[in-house]
Amino acid sequence: MTSPPIEIPDHLNMAEWFLDARVAEGLGDKTAVYCGDETRSYQELVAGSAQVAAVLRDLGVRIEERVMLLLLDTPDFITTYFGVMRAGAVAVPVNTWMQPKDYAYYLEYARPRAVVVDKSVWPSLAPVIADAPYTDFVLVVDREGHGVPEGTLDFVALTEAASKVPVTTPTYRDDFSTWLSSSGSTGNPKCVVHMHHDFVWNTVAYAQRTLKLRRDDITIAAPKLFFGYALASNMLFPFSVGGSCVLLPERVKAADYFKLIERYKATQFVTVPTTIAKMLDVPDVNPESLASLHSLISAGEALPAGVYRRWRDRFNAEIYDGIGSAEMFHVYITNRPGDVKEGSLGRIVEGYDYRLLDDDGAPVEAGEIGTLEIRGPSAGAGYWRMRDKSRETFRGDAVLGGDKFHVDTDGYFWYCGRGDDMLKCSGVYVSPVEVENCLVGHAAVSECGVVGHRDADGLEKAWAFVEVPEGVEDTPALREKIITYAKSKIAPFKAPRRVVVVPALPRTETGKIRRAKLREMSAAMASEEPSTHD
Repeated sequence: MTSPPIEIPDHLNMAEWFLDARVAEGLGDKTAVYCGDETRSYQELVAGSAQVAAVLRDLGVRIEERVMLLLLDTPDFITTYFGVMRAGAVAVPVNTWMQPKDYAYYLEYARPRAVVVDKSVWPSLAPVIADAPYTDFVLVVDREGHGVPEGTLDFVALTEAASKVPVTTPTYRDDFSTWLSSSGSTGNPKCVVHMHHDFVWNTVAYAQRTLKLRRDDITIAAPKLFFGYALASNMLFPFSVGGSCVLLPERVKAADYFKLIERYKATQFVTVPTTIAKMLDVPDVNPESLASLHSLISAGEALPAGVYRRWRDRFNAEIYDGIGSAEMFHVYITNRPGDVKEGSLGRIVEGYDYRLLDDDGAPVEAGEIGTLEIRGPSAGAGYWRMRDKSRETFRGDAVLGGDKFHVDTDGYFWYCGRGDDMLKCSGVYVSPVEVENCLVGHAAVSECGVVGHRDADGLEKAWAFVEVPEGVEDTPALREKIITYAKSKIAPFKAPRRVVVVPALPRTETGKIRRAKLREMSAAMASEEPSTHD
């Protein structure tokens, strides 16, 4: 049954839609945020965001000006983010794990009028902030009360002295609200310019109508809020229905997630396949620690069917694997409650449309692999200051990415890899994801990444870089068995010609395998004695 159209009002401010509306519904005293032993109610978030907005206005930050957020996952992130919205300014959440040169890039590229930075991140910003050409104010969040660096402003002192009465700048659905960093595989980050409308539309289409989030849901996330994936899944989505979220400022080991889920009685875990696989390697877990959990949201990379099966068999909690992008704000294809096809990325979220295109831009035949062009109302306006790249990627409400899929006869999407990751072995396109999903079915393979390597004759062969479980010894016999196993499960020409055991696969901050790095590694190894399968 088709749902009614999603109606977005012309006058729209995300602070009012996600927070103030909950207070109006009578949920002001309900706990919205858990962070360690701290909690925040919806009314406290409204008051805190009002104070941040007042501070920004007093400093002279005007509508549409950017405010860069370098904040840990604490209530300060939430009140600052919505304070920026309430002031009519534009939030630019930035990764807190980067180097000074990366922050220098953002300071010139995004041109933030103000930066709000956690004191623990300040040492990485300090070497470059003096040369920031457009930044007038740096507000440092010092929760310990030890004082802020010279030349900066004390965020805590300023906000505590500001009014808690919300004054919201009148904004429209098409006003800019947030710039999301695209996790492009090469070069500097690209900021996708999004409007208030985009976040609200996808929240209704995906979180409310597809995942059916409820008021009693409590979310917890492995990714941090500076990633658009977590910003939505562990903040905007639960807030939209009056639910709660758990914030984790620190990095968390896989084994500790079980304790955290049990402590907060979380109902939904937002994560990535890598974390799921590492949690499965934790021995002697009491399944009752996950008794409150009804589902996991997985994105970032395709979830291998074997990992999905192992989780379901062991913990009996469903995984809704899906795919989204910064360009489209969030997930647009997903498995969902009551509708999961193992190994697939599920079906399209209602309200989105798609085409699969060949290398010439023509639609492919049914069942064939093609590059995904996704169309929907949450598409960003483009990349900031990147005209040519924007025109390549954004086509009105459509976004042409680099991901390749095929769609089965039931409408389920199967991820095949990035266009530049596809292999052509024996003259036939081979999906590295298909080979990886096969290999993780072997007991000696914990995780793996498959890339193409051209031999001395210029022919492309698949190489597999694998992580093995603790206690498993890397031997030629083991590598031979893995190759033989692959040949027994998939077409022999798709099987890896060489297996390389590595201590850990190179990954991005979002958990994706750095295939470019694996190709560099294979090239560096090319002068070594080739395996008997090369």
